[in-house]
Amino acid sequence: MPRYRSALRKRGPLPFRYVLLLSFAFFIISTVISLWMINSSIKPVLMNIGEMETKRVATEVITESIEEYMSHTDNVKDMVDMKTDENGKVTTMDFNTQMVNSMKAKVTKQLQAHLKEAESNNKQHETEKGAKTADEIMIDIPLGQVTGNSILGNLGPKIPVRFNLIGDALTDVKTKIKPYGINNALIDISIFVEIKVKVIIPFASKTSVVTNNIPVSIKAIQGEVPQFYNGSGGSGVTPSVQLPNEKKEKNK
Repeated sequence: MPRYRSALRKRGPLPFRYVLLLSFAFFIISTVISLWMINSSIKPVLMNIGEMETKRVATEVITESIEEYMSHTDNVKDMVDMKTDENGKVTTMDFNTQMVNSMKAKVTKQLQAHLKEAESNNKQHETEKGAKTADEIMIDIPLGQVTGNSILGNLGPKIPVRFNLIGDALTDVKTKIKPYGINNALIDISIFVEIKVKVIIPFASKTSVVTNNIPVSIKAIQGEVPQFYNGSGGSGVTPSVQLPNEKKEKNK
């Protein structure tokens, strides 16, 4: 019985549709991997830039709110209660708690209104790179800033960075009485503000805290200068005081 060898068929080149399909699949996979690698390296830098710009704009809004409040009030000097004696010398100093709480409530209300207006695009607050949308504040950052090069800083497409307010603004009136000089006191009144904002960049978001301490009033109270002052803090030589000679007085 004769044996027949199976003839091996020679394979020709792949059809064009297979080559096109494999090329397209390779392009998609390589593009996805490249975008993932670029995003992983750029995202931290872009988030830091966005966070700095967010704090800058939020600080401007806070400062403008407090300056606007201070321009419409003149009762800051009445926040300190000072009592004097018959000679006009200050004997005691204390803060007017009612006025301090009133300032805190008014500043909080005004700051909250300014932030809401900035989010709703009702506030005419123009920044160098900022713009407003319906519910949030948006900043456009050129992609060239990611390189950290000042020459390439304004090049490349602009990446939108958005941020909006989370919760209410936290305000507090800080009051301090610090001694300075010889028998003098320095009265310091400042407003501390803390707000939480959510920074949003493409494919990432982060919650950031913006704080600012703005001086409102600094006043110096000068007391009576004593005739003797040991400014050496106990480490120097105590000056000697000459007492009258009792023997000479008796002889006289």
